Amino acid sequence: MKVTTHLRAAWAVTALSLALAGCATSGSVPPESDLFGSLSSGESSVAYSTAFPVGSPEEAYRNGEAALRAGDTDRALFEYLRGLRMEKRPQAEPLYRVGIIHHGRGNHELAGTAYRWVLDIDPRHPGAGTALGIILIQQRDYDQAERLLEPIAARREAPWQAHNALGVIADMRADHATAQGHYARALEASPRTPLVLNNQGYSRYLAGDLAGARQALRQALNANPNYDLAWRNLGLVHAREGDYETAIEAVARSGDRAKAYNDIGYISMLEGRYQDALGFFEEAMRLSPAYYVTASENARSLDQLIRRHGVEAIN
Repeated sequence: MKVTTHLRAAWAVTALSLALAGCATSGSVPPESDLFGSLSSGESSVAYSTAFPVGSPEEAYRNGEAALRAGDTDRALFEYLRGLRMEKRPQAEPLYRVGIIHHGRGNHELAGTAYRWVLDIDPRHPGAGTALGIILIQQRDYDQAERLLEPIAARREAPWQAHNALGVIADMRADHATAQGHYARALEASPRTPLVLNNQGYSRYLAGDLAGARQALRQALNANPNYDLAWRNLGLVHAREGDYETAIEAVARSGDRAKAYNDIGYISMLEGRYQDALGFFEEAMRLSPAYYVTASENARSLDQLIRRHGVEAIN
């Protein structure tokens, strides 16, 4: 029996990872006259200009690289934009650096603006194309993201992030064979990358290959023992196999035990194991008041399912 009732879980069921995250931008790229100002993010230009005079764009870019290595993103952003203002025409690479800084700081709209302008200058720029494709996936604009990422992934030295992102798109469409092909290509370019191994494992889980999923997720955790998402996904595998004790322990590695009981209860419900799920929701409520509302709503919805479908649903 397929369950279609909407229940509340404490984490996303679609546990896939991207190399970058963010919200998509909208609208066209501003004209050159005001683009640099819109990308400045309010850095102290007067103070930097006085303290660090430069005589050429190249000198400004070198200062930007040094500031970035030192972790001073305010200074780095100022230097890249100062160099760009000194150029006769916009340059793709310093604009890409501006996008990276904004993306890392969570300024996703500004990052998207920078990436789009980079692609106006150099349509084949792999870094900007991949980053913008990932932003489009976050917006769930899979078709446009795929059109942007496929030519990048087809290149001989494609960035692994492009194949990883295309794998996520394929999994979203339930085309797990294609997804796993992309993850394999990503791992060829960047072996033992935890993010890709996690996605490979989750893709195999979705395809019903529990042994393969467990293997990939274990490899992800060998590479990064503190990778919370891989622990959660490994918990899904154990829950699907009915090994609830191990599942709880795995999910609890990425959060508290009350959350683990609620999450495994949710998965048990989706698997049609209603009696087990009800017990997990009740334990989540017992362990933590913080999960009382979520777990109690899940338990109440589950009780309605059992009443609607009869005693056979419990089995």
